[in-house]
Amino acid sequence: MAARARNQAANYFAEIGFVLEIKDIARKVEVFCTQESARQALAAAFKTPGTEIPVTFSGTVLDTTLFIVSPEIYKQNFIELYGAGLWDDTQYEKLMTHELIHSAHPLVAKRLFGSEDGMGPQWLFEGFAIEASGQLPVSEDELNKLTMNDFNEFLQAADKGDLKAPVYVQYAKFYRYVRRFVSSQWIVQNSGKPDVIDRLRKALQGSPH
Repeated sequence: MAARARNQAANYFAEIGFVLEIKDIARKVEVFCTQESARQALAAAFKTPGTEIPVTFSGTVLDTTLFIVSPEIYKQNFIELYGAGLWDDTQYEKLMTHELIHSAHPLVAKRLFGSEDGMGPQWLFEGFAIEASGQLPVSEDELNKLTMNDFNEFLQAADKGDLKAPVYVQYAKFYRYVRRFVSSQWIVQNSGKPDVIDRLRKALQGSPH
């Protein structure tokens, strides 16, 4: 499953023009059977207090190692965050793909901008990973109701850290709103530019493409 998710991440970037070596995305997987063991391992790996690791931690990649909780733990975390209605048996592999997209994206950002900062603001690179992995779908009706004013209010809340929980639902919604106007390739190519938000606003005032 992890190999398939890694291939999906590599293929996603290849389809938008960025070919990567699979081995550079991830080489090893560590699966944790308890939430506490996951938090302890992550705290040690990141050299940070365990209290800094979220209690609903599910996965991340560090130095080409995918750290991920077991399917059973992830199901509990997912339902706690998003409710049982969105859960299905594809979600665990989507989690892996999401984290491996995060591992691949910095490689491209460094290529384009010389730094992982080239991934852009958090809501943008998280939204990118959410869409690329097929998580947290948003209905067309909901997207049709969004306006530029809604987008600006979202940006202000994101800048202030005032987004309503669960924040990933907000990331998913407004990223997909943006994607009606610009391509995934455009986002990767522009995210690292200092005026990326102004570029997005200008694109949103035009016709979707």
